[in-house]
Amino acid sequence: MTLLHISLLGAFACHTADGKPLAFPTRKVAALLAYLATAPEQRHARGKLAGLLWDAMPEARARSNLRKTLSRLQQALPAPARECLAIDGQAVGLRPGASRSDLAAFERLLADGTPETLERALALYRGPFLEGLDDCGEPFEEWRLERRRWLDERLQQLMHRLLDHYVVTGAIDPAIQLALRLLADDPLDEGVQRTLIRLYLYQDRIGAALAQYHRCRERLAAELGVAPSPETERLKAELTALLPGDAPDVPCESDDLPERGAVIATAASARARRRTAPAECPSLAVLAFAVDDTPRLSSSLAAGLAEDIATELGRFGELEVVAPTSALAYRHSRLPPERIGGELGVDYLLEGRLQRRGERLHLIARLVATSGARQVWAERYDCRRDELFDVQDEVVCRIVGSLVGRIGDDRLAQARRKPPQDWQAYDLWLRGWHALRRPDMAAIHEARRHFQQALARDPQLARAYVGLALAHLNEWACYAWNHWVFLQQEALALCRKAVALDANDHRAHCMLGLAELYGRDYAAAERELSLALALNPNDSEVLAHAAFALALAGEPERGVAAARKALRLAPYRPEWYAGMAGIAFFSARLYDEAIDTMAGAPQAFCNTPAFIAASHAHLGHPEQGASHRETVYRHFRYQLARGAFPPQTGCLDWLAALDPYRHPADAEHYRDGLLKAGFE
Repeated sequence: MTLLHISLLGAFACHTADGKPLAFPTRKVAALLAYLATAPEQRHARGKLAGLLWDAMPEARARSNLRKTLSRLQQALPAPARECLAIDGQAVGLRPGASRSDLAAFERLLADGTPETLERALALYRGPFLEGLDDCGEPFEEWRLERRRWLDERLQQLMHRLLDHYVVTGAIDPAIQLALRLLADDPLDEGVQRTLIRLYLYQDRIGAALAQYHRCRERLAAELGVAPSPETERLKAELTALLPGDAPDVPCESDDLPERGAVIATAASARARRRTAPAECPSLAVLAFAVDDTPRLSSSLAAGLAEDIATELGRFGELEVVAPTSALAYRHSRLPPERIGGELGVDYLLEGRLQRRGERLHLIARLVATSGARQVWAERYDCRRDELFDVQDEVVCRIVGSLVGRIGDDRLAQARRKPPQDWQAYDLWLRGWHALRRPDMAAIHEARRHFQQALARDPQLARAYVGLALAHLNEWACYAWNHWVFLQQEALALCRKAVALDANDHRAHCMLGLAELYGRDYAAAERELSLALALNPNDSEVLAHAAFALALAGEPERGVAAARKALRLAPYRPEWYAGMAGIAFFSARLYDEAIDTMAGAPQAFCNTPAFIAASHAHLGHPEQGASHRETVYRHFRYQLARGAFPPQTGCLDWLAALDPYRHPADAEHYRDGLLKAGFE
């Protein structure tokens, strides 16, 4: 039973089990309890503790002070909590399980290493270790500072890992906050400076991005006497190229510069099937889940779950999944992951455990990279024992939906570490797909270059043609609106080429459906999108695209179903999911749900603010969407000034063309909402 909750990260604090704060008579009483709580599993010799807190005194006097301090500590604790202390004539410690500390929780979450647990670990880190608990003796201070340095290093590693995750998944706002926190500790980290500049650019805050560049340059010059690296200067050139007209390059804290549009569909983590070199495609084996030795918890049930997961993963053409019969042969094996991976020839293992706790079942799934037995991802799913068969399909879908993205993120991190001469077609495709997450022309050009290099290595790589088509869609959406007729035809040709190369590639069919939609061949669009969902109903990225496209094609109910499933399967998702799902909800007249969904990503696309404003207007509160309307107008005027649109184009015409509804009634519903919102 936990009797004390002890806080060591930040200012020292101690609470009883019911939340009552405890006060201690002296600093050394608090210091003694803090030292014991740092390693609660250990017993500490009395002589060691006396020397830690009273090193300047003779040993006899130091031990006497320790006895008095222990007595004061016991008196400061409520009677039940005194059982936490394990004291005898030789050693002092805390009884196992009698206390909890934020430090122990932090280290446990950090060791788990998933994005979710890293976020929870970061939230626990309220400040430096034992902040303010000084003047307790030189040895104690040395121990405190050494421990603090070690924890601060772990915190920095945690934040860098989490920042990489946020960037990869498109979580821009938390990424900005984390980058600012990192720079507060180390403003000379030029890599984080560039990341923050790029994040501001993603939000269309060109002024803030330029201001951050100037802060970086000034700090490097003042403290190191050096100029920014060539990579930082190239990024600055990208920023100045986006300024309208002859706008001067001056530091600016304002975000009032016109906004650039977000892409039609920013990229997602995925892989292309390599027919000529399947070893370049990530491979996976789903092992039979272990079960607790509990009556009526069948091992065949756990094996059946593993088979279902393997079957669903087999729908993803970008994964090589070992046949369940081969993987399940290891159900009773105690071999290490490296050995199993070597024998099966796979990059990853999915393993887990099915546990019974009273009337509830816990399913724990874990993805392990066979190289080094490194954990990539872990998740737990709960249900009542009598619900298992009812929720089994849902659990399988959630595991599958999360797993593919985790593998993509892990492979991307590995690809970045490879020197250019080692890049293979898949790595090039992955870099191009990742570049499309950045809504700027430089990123589109970079993506095209990677896709073309991938095709030079493997002309049969269907997914590279899909990437080139998506680059065309992105360019049209925000940079070349008046040249769509040319980009449209090329995008259609690229998608058709991809489908011809691999008729089972669900993402190729999905992208072809989008291209047909914008070409206003709605029947073909619906056919391709339906085929994509039939080939793989658990790909959250395809579901998000389909949500938007089906709504425009006149099937808002199917769009809403796809949107809800996409959001459910991808709880940690890029912002563009919200933009596409929001359009589906708006089209189905679910205005509150549309607003709630898009509120977390109000600039997911250049027209997302327009749908938010129109939703508020249809609810009878146009004033609540006024700021979103002005955001759209700033972007429109900026693009008009840059010559992106024909001069006679109006804002309503532009918005209508961005979202070509199949049925006039749906188009009028959208236009009516915009007019009510104050669009002229």
